[in-house]
Formats: sequence, structure tokens, C-alpha cells
Amino acid sequence: MHARAITRRSCLLRLLGTAGLAGFARAEAAATLDLLDRPAPATTRGPSRLLLDITAGGPGLIAVGEMGLILASADGGTSWQQQRSPTSVMLTAAAFADARRGWAVGHDGVVLGTDDGGATWRRQFDGRQANEAVLASARDALAAARAAPAAPAAQAVQAVQAAEDALASAEDAIKAGPSRPLLAVHVFDARRVMVAGAFGQLFATEDGGAHWRYLGGELSNPEGLHLYGLGVNSQGGLLVAAEQGVVFVAEAAAGRWRRSETGYAGNLHGVLVVPGEAGGTETWLAYGFNGHLFRSVDRGGRWAAASASPSAKTWVQALLAGNAAWLLAEDGHLFVTRDAGQSFQPAPPGTLPVRRYAGFVLDKPGGHLLAVGQGGVQRLSLQRAHVSLQGQTHANPHAPTPPRTTGKTTA
Repeated sequence: MHARAITRRSCLLRLLGTAGLAGFARAEAAATLDLLDRPAPATTRGPSRLLLDITAGGPGLIAVGEMGLILASADGGTSWQQQRSPTSVMLTAAAFADARRGWAVGHDGVVLGTDDGGATWRRQFDGRQANEAVLASARDALAAARAAPAAPAAQAVQAVQAAEDALASAEDAIKAGPSRPLLAVHVFDARRVMVAGAFGQLFATEDGGAHWRYLGGELSNPEGLHLYGLGVNSQGGLLVAAEQGVVFVAEAAAGRWRRSETGYAGNLHGVLVVPGEAGGTETWLAYGFNGHLFRSVDRGGRWAAASASPSAKTWVQALLAGNAAWLLAEDGHLFVTRDAGQSFQPAPPGTLPVRRYAGFVLDKPGGHLLAVGQGGVQRLSLQRAHVSLQGQTHANPHAPTPPRTTGKTTA
């Protein structure tokens, strides 16, 4: 498989000067295991370091970023304290089930878990186990392709060749070591969590992280597209934003996946589900690279291009607050829609101070917006703008049931 540039939301790895996964893995091959196994170094400059995600959790807020950095704030982002982290690899995303139990993911396939509100974290999973699980799945898929019932010769040959290519890629990953990053995490509850990342990585746990199952082989993803964002719809179906304008949709009731094409050839960084009023039709908003934004009102059957701003660059994150959907661009442009993406208006404070942003959260008690990215945490007041922050969620407010799957389980 050829090397492709990997981005999370706003081309986040570009912030580190990486051009592609293969080159990145080769350049850091000697240091990879050291960073994965080395506790994060202590720093007094945490709030100004490169941070890639911020979420409600722990004492109030948790932010994660470079060198395994985990920060916690109990006062709405006014002050931050570094938390103990067992790894020094880049952490890319975090999410919590409640005030005590949360997860963070990052480079080298690492998954960290906490059960004390983020004060301490332990490693639950990493790229070594991920590579083994993918390899086992690839071997099973090749055996199944070779043993499949008679089919048109061309299709049979194509299926076997695709399975052989997938197995070769999995074997290469074993040789390279734990170098494939995880880029997204979705927490259903204190036991059920899904994580996703580069080269089609998709794993799930139903026991709080004691065991993880590989689900990537269940997607219609022969290209091994990178998976950037996770969300859920009101029916409990998981939505996975990917490369090449693809959204993978898990139909919970049917227990299977389908592939939804937006018609865009670039990266999608997330999908936000906006519930319909009074139980009406929900709207899906898929957002991604270079300001591309798409809207679907038929659960991904068809997509229409939407526009929030002709000047906004890569969209990095969307979230719900009450009846409003907020959308942040890498360059600090902030927009809001109150009609499920039919129209957008600049959201106060409008454009954030210039820097490359990676994510944001709305702090309801304090009435602040907190954004993270290059240069750390930016905290801005929304009180003067009379903005309602009730009902904030990064996904859907419904309590979904994750799709039932049969993936490999890894302890």
C-alpha cells in the first residue's frame, strides 16, 4: 500500500511536518517504541503546547496533545494541571462516559483509559495488539475468499487478490511495529467504546477496555481508507468519516455496514447528526478538508453540498448546543446553524485569534468557548453575545446502541 498523507481534522499531522505515514514511521522507527513505553515528560508549559483535542470530563475539562500530554481543568479552563500519562506519543482525541471514566487515543495505536476522573491513566491497547488483530482478520478473509462458493471467474480472482493485498499490508505493519495512529474515539457508555484511525483501523470494546475487537474488516473498505471521525445517529448507527468523501454507516438493527459516498474526493473529518424538531427527520452534516461541507436528510442516501463560508478552510470539529450546530475551521472561523445546515451565520466571537485549531468545546457553566491547537488553549467569553449553551453534545443526544459485530477480540 502506498503512503498517503494522514490528517486528523485540520491536517493535524501536518502541524508536525509529516508528509506521510511511511516516511514518518521510517524517520522515527528507532524512537517509536521508546515514546510509546515512556511516560509523558513533566512540563510547566502544558497549556501552550500543541493540543489536538479538548472535551468535558474528569474534574471539568480534559485536553490532550503532543508527547502524551494530558491536562485537566476544574475551573472552566482558567488554570490547567498536567495529569500522569504512561506514554509520550502524540495523543489525538479524548472522550468521557462520566466524570470518572474516560479514554484517550493517539499515535502508535495507543488507547489510554482512566477510572479516576483523569488523575491517572493506564494503557489498555496499542499498535502491537492492533497489528496482530488486523493480521488475524486478514488471514481469515483470505481463507474465506479462497473457499468462497463458485462465482464469476473475474470476481473470484479479484476477491482473492484483494485479500492477498490486505494480508501483505498487515504483514508489513507487523514488521514496521506500532506506527499507525488512532485518530478518533466515541464513548457510548462506561463499557462500550469505539476507536478509529489510519488505514481503516476500527476497534471496539464492550467491557470498558479489557478486551478490544477489530471491526475494520467488516467495512467495505478495500482501499484501507483512513478513518477520521466517529458519531452516531438516532437509530444507534455508527457513522465513520473517512477519506475520499466516504461515510461508513453501521445499521444497528441490521448488524451490517454500508458505504455512503458524498461525491467528494477529499478527506472528511467528522459527521454531526442534527435531530429533527419534534421527532422529525434528522440531518447529517459531513465536514472536512478545504471547507467542504455536505448535508443529507435521508440518512446518507444522498448528499448535497452546503456552504458555511467561502473563506473558511478545513473544518476541524462540529458540535451541538441546544438547537444550534457549531462548526470550527482550522483558521479560527466559527459558524453556527439553527436550521440544520440550510444556512450558517458567523458565531460570536466570529473568528478566533489566528492559529491552527484542532478542536473546541463550549463550557456551559462559565459561558466560554475553549479551543485547542497550535499554541495550546484559547479561552474566549461568550456571555456578552447571549449565546445559549444548553444541551451541548459532540454527537447525538440520543443514547444509542452500538452495532452488534463479530470482530476479533484482543485482550
